Amino acid sequence: MFDKIQHIGYLTSDLDAAVSWFERSFGAVNAGGGPLSPSYAVPSGGRNAYLRFGQAEAEIIEPEDKSGVGSKILDMHHVGYVVESIEQAADDLRARGFGFGSDEPFVNVFGHQVFYLDAETTNGTLVHLTQLAPAASGPDGEGLEVERIVHAGYLVRDLEAAIDWYVQRLSGVHVGGGASRRGGRNAFVNFGQVQVELIEPGDPSAIPEGVHEMDHVGYVVGDIPTCMPECQHRGLSFIADAPATNSIGQQVLYFDTDTSLGSRMHLTRLPD
Repeated sequence: MFDKIQHIGYLTSDLDAAVSWFERSFGAVNAGGGPLSPSYAVPSGGRNAYLRFGQAEAEIIEPEDKSGVGSKILDMHHVGYVVESIEQAADDLRARGFGFGSDEPFVNVFGHQVFYLDAETTNGTLVHLTQLAPAASGPDGEGLEVERIVHAGYLVRDLEAAIDWYVQRLSGVHVGGGASRRGGRNAFVNFGQVQVELIEPGDPSAIPEGVHEMDHVGYVVGDIPTCMPECQHRGLSFIADAPATNSIGQQVLYFDTDTSLGSRMHLTRLPD
């Protein structure tokens, strides 16, 4: 059902600053955007911009009501998944017990159909389906040669329950996991052609029961050591001098959040 992650969406209190950061730090192209009417995902309305870098995309949203925006300039907000047929996917998900935040999809500035799921049926997270416009091609950004988004990561209170949710509700496959960099545990679940990382921190008590909190995004590159000098030239730094290899063979290197507007992101090289 899920073909790929189209983009990660971020909230910001300063759209111009966030756009400038992506342009400077990732060499991104501002592909478009504009005013946003009030909607399920952005109740106050506001304005947005889509930034493209390599074959990846980010949607940046500045809501009219900024009272719910966190202290970070980039605060993770949603994940957009591409499906071949939004009508068919919606019917399938309704049969699985999912709901939607509106009666029908809306069409964005690129002509893509977008349909948000009801967060009450997705562990409090905002997720939307995207059916690309008939003439649409993939992102055509410049800058860092990001190949795709490998996964979004979530903090969870109960790792086994979170794994089971993806396995039972989305026909997911638990492909591995182990010790987390935070001193807790993690797991990777594939569903369709996409992946999620679930992280139970060492002390999960601050995470509400049944809620999955957005934590980070993984951007795939061909070779991390080759990519590092360009990132550093653009003002980014890393938490280590070299990538680590996780339990499913992915090489991972996180940016220092002091240089990524407080938002957690990592480069990923997929195993051969």
